[in-house]
Amino acid sequence: MRRLGFILVSSLLLMAVACIPPVSRRVSQRMERPQTCEEFLTGLDDKVSTFGVRDGSSFPVPGFPYLRTDRFLSALKTRLKDGPQKDRWVQWMQKLDLDSRKKEISNLPDPTVLSLTLKPDRGALFSRVEACSSELLHHDQERPDFYEALFPLVQVPDEYSWAMRTLGVYPLLALPVAVVTEVSRERIKAWFETPLDRLPVEGRLQAFAPVEARVLEEKELGEIIGQSSKNPLNLPIPDEVQGKRLVNHFAPVIVQDEAGAYDRIGRMGWKGARVEVDPERPTIYYFFSHAFLKDVPVLQINYVLWYSRRAGARAPRIEWGHIDGLTVRISLDGEGKVFMVEAMNNCGCYHFLAPERERVDRRVPQCFQFDAFVPQWLPTVSPGERFGLRVNSGWHQAQRLIAMGKPVDYVPYDLLPYDLLEALPHEDGQTESIFDGNGIAKGSERPERFILFSMGIPSIGSMRQRGHHAIELIGRTHFDDPGLFDRYFIFH
Repeated sequence: MRRLGFILVSSLLLMAVACIPPVSRRVSQRMERPQTCEEFLTGLDDKVSTFGVRDGSSFPVPGFPYLRTDRFLSALKTRLKDGPQKDRWVQWMQKLDLDSRKKEISNLPDPTVLSLTLKPDRGALFSRVEACSSELLHHDQERPDFYEALFPLVQVPDEYSWAMRTLGVYPLLALPVAVVTEVSRERIKAWFETPLDRLPVEGRLQAFAPVEARVLEEKELGEIIGQSSKNPLNLPIPDEVQGKRLVNHFAPVIVQDEAGAYDRIGRMGWKGARVEVDPERPTIYYFFSHAFLKDVPVLQINYVLWYSRRAGARAPRIEWGHIDGLTVRISLDGEGKVFMVEAMNNCGCYHFLAPERERVDRRVPQCFQFDAFVPQWLPTVSPGERFGLRVNSGWHQAQRLIAMGKPVDYVPYDLLPYDLLEALPHEDGQTESIFDGNGIAKGSERPERFILFSMGIPSIGSMRQRGHHAIELIGRTHFDDPGLFDRYFIFH
């Protein structure tokens, strides 16, 4: 009888949930929007989902088909003080949506594009998207309850799966994984404590430096940050010219232990249906992000490099696989001075921080997870120098952050926008993202996903797209968490 009662109650609950309209439908009904544009954008979303070309660099806001968000914008909503700030915040989310839709339209197959527009081209389709986006935003902003309806829905999903942790008996396995993690941290820390000239070299040290090594004066850096912050949000949003100047100035030197072809950084490209790295075209991809320093927004420059594979004797076998990479993130204060440099593998693994020592009062102990991993402090960079990263062979782990002048013997690399990876052309001109809709780099799966799945990170070990980097096995921490610095450190 109890079992029958349980089934009956469960069935009623499921029926009740089924009768609740989806968030998007409830919001649409509340806003009383014109249907033509909303149905058009919804139909485009359906096509994007059908063909698996969803761009995962930002996240849709349920009920607002013309907006997408990220972790920074989601955190920023609680700090908005007036109407102009709220309007600029919404415009930023609108731009994220348009940027993603432009890539998705580019990645759709030709027949689908033709079925969505009267004119046989992608430009016409995107123009209609822009028009509908503006129409819906204008309509919604006229309503007095716009922000009341919007604020609760601007959220970013967690990269950790409760279901995977439950099925994988996370509480039991977390302890042995924590032990292994601690051993790994100690091993990496030993590298940083070894004199630079005594670090092992398996092949030969090859420096990679930017083609255009433009150096800016300290005053110029401050002016760029100040000028780009003249907006209602009072945070640095550099334009294209300002952005390129910053990217060139801070582009790091990569000092690579090169023992095989898999140790040469290169440009991503399609070879048939498989993405490959061309080592004959050294390239680093960049994008900007934002975080908080003492609760004040700051600018970050992310440099992403790729290798053809992870291999070699040093790399654990469960981590071997097709394509590998590193991300170096440089964070600037309100005067354009570097206060933090970080590095991680593009799987979100082996994240470390190098803060400016004089700014850190103390580290904040973390509950039920590891404290910030700080194997070294930020080195002092003199005029004419830039940051260099020493990287080992095969495993592609950062072993030291150093200050260095322009190398005498180096291989020049190009700097390209990260967006190119999300709409990368094939030989026939058709574009395709190297990432799937869940932010996983295609073809980069690792054997470790069968071993460490209980940590709750889907396809753990795979290379990942920006916005999808879970960086700790124990606990729940994301690389793009804008509060990460204030969570880890108390700054002066």
